[in-house]
Amino acid sequence: VLSLTRWEERRFSGGETSLLRPETLDYWRGFDSSVGLERGDLVAEVQPLFDRLTVFDARLPHGVSRVEGERDPRGGRLVLHGWFTEPAPFSEGALTEEEVGEGLAAPLEALYAEISPPAVTGLLAVRLEVGADGTVAALRHLADTLVVDPSQLQRGAEADDARPAVLNAVETHLGGARFAPSGGNSSVTVPFLFD
Repeated sequence: VLSLTRWEERRFSGGETSLLRPETLDYWRGFDSSVGLERGDLVAEVQPLFDRLTVFDARLPHGVSRVEGERDPRGGRLVLHGWFTEPAPFSEGALTEEEVGEGLAAPLEALYAEISPPAVTGLLAVRLEVGADGTVAALRHLADTLVVDPSQLQRGAEADDARPAVLNAVETHLGGARFAPSGGNSSVTVPFLFD
């Protein structure tokens, strides 16, 4: 959501983007009856300040608070919004698209075999820094909204172990990926969408 609203000059109330905090979806796991909760503990409110870009996992419950007080559209809340397309790996640097695909094929096949069915839901994006020799020099997490999906837990599996197991498998298999030697370094971004 890109806000074009002149927030400081607005003549209306409302218009904030409301996002259910991810931990609310797993509310009972960390429940503490001795701690009180208010709306702000469950929902984040993001003001549409001018030139603010708000990016979030659209699968999280979200909405916009009612805009009141202004009838002229020129003085109302103005935003541009959209959605990312189906995630796919992409790269920058010396490796070609074909070389990236070939280098990821075996590690991704082994990864999916190990974690299938994944006991998590959410988005995970990692970046591999690949040296000219084709080895992965570093792996960084760029985005991580993973939460445990209890319906996918295997019999006898512990919910607390599911998320770390997926992250460890991703790091092990992708961190060990081998790409074709090239004339320079490359960055390979690999997004995962677990539904």
